[in-house]
Amino acid sequence: MINSNNVSDSVASADYRSVHGYLAGGLCLLGVGLNVVNAIVWSKQELKTCTNFLLTVLAFADGLSLFFYFVYVTYFFIVSGPSKLTYHSKSGMYTVVICFHEFIAFHTFSNWLIISLAIFRYLGVCHNKISKQYCTRWRAKVTVLSVLTATSLATVPFYLYYEVYQSTNPDVNGYWIRKTLFVETNIVYQTVLLWLYGVVFKVLPSLAMIGFCMIMIHKIRQAKQRNHTLHRESHPSQIASRRYKRSTLMLVIIVSIYFLTELPVGIMAFLSGLEGGECHFFYFLLYSHVGDIIDLTALLNSCLNFFVYIAMCSRFRNTFIRLVKMCLRNSLCVHKPPFVN
Repeated sequence: MINSNNVSDSVASADYRSVHGYLAGGLCLLGVGLNVVNAIVWSKQELKTCTNFLLTVLAFADGLSLFFYFVYVTYFFIVSGPSKLTYHSKSGMYTVVICFHEFIAFHTFSNWLIISLAIFRYLGVCHNKISKQYCTRWRAKVTVLSVLTATSLATVPFYLYYEVYQSTNPDVNGYWIRKTLFVETNIVYQTVLLWLYGVVFKVLPSLAMIGFCMIMIHKIRQAKQRNHTLHRESHPSQIASRRYKRSTLMLVIIVSIYFLTELPVGIMAFLSGLEGGECHFFYFLLYSHVGDIIDLTALLNSCLNFFVYIAMCSRFRNTFIRLVKMCLRNSLCVHKPPFVN
């Protein structure tokens, strides 16, 4: 049933969709640039730790997810339009489907990399002896490969959900997207996908991250209380300890940003899946109205890490400034006129 509130919401949604492509596209370009900087800085760190390696791969994952969303949003919102009345070519619709799936895949890969970072940091804070044995660069590489394989397999079922078709309906111009015959005839499959998306991709990572972070914050508070009790003067080991705590708090902030932006979507998907049958369309209908704005929060999640690093990590900040100075110096040398006798 359509009431006046639904109409006004639809108009507001349509008004926002007219600018969503430009907002999201600009955010994607900014995010890709920032994540390239993140990857360069973390790979240039003098201390080649497993954390730096994971942060470098995380930057690549975030950059790729933003790139695929940029291609998707550029075509679907700027070049053409998210409407059945707009003519879409076959290649254009395949671009939309593939890029959006790849955005989800790399965004999920990024989320589970943050989980891996939280586990490595948890071992370092709570089980230091175990950390020295197991938190190595080689194990970090194995972790990245394992996460990439697992997330790739987990996203495969979503590729069976939609297909591109040429419409014979006069209300649909050119090519469009619809659910595959397999999905149409297997309602349980649709429900399972909602649970997979809501729980494995969103809720479970969020709860795991928050659990690890709460334990680490508790350990940091205990250590701080011990330092206050001892009243010792600062020395190199204490300075290193403070730096370690700052890097842990930096990870806690990154996790908190993820939690705030990802958990609501996962809960909506999971609750919709609990309804069973075609009732899960509630989720897709809701998502169609606010989905673009929710996408923006996911994009922000992939862009904000740079600012967290700059604010809280002196090593990142110093390396970044040094690289900027080096680039400026090299640029001035290139454009400097040759000496003439």
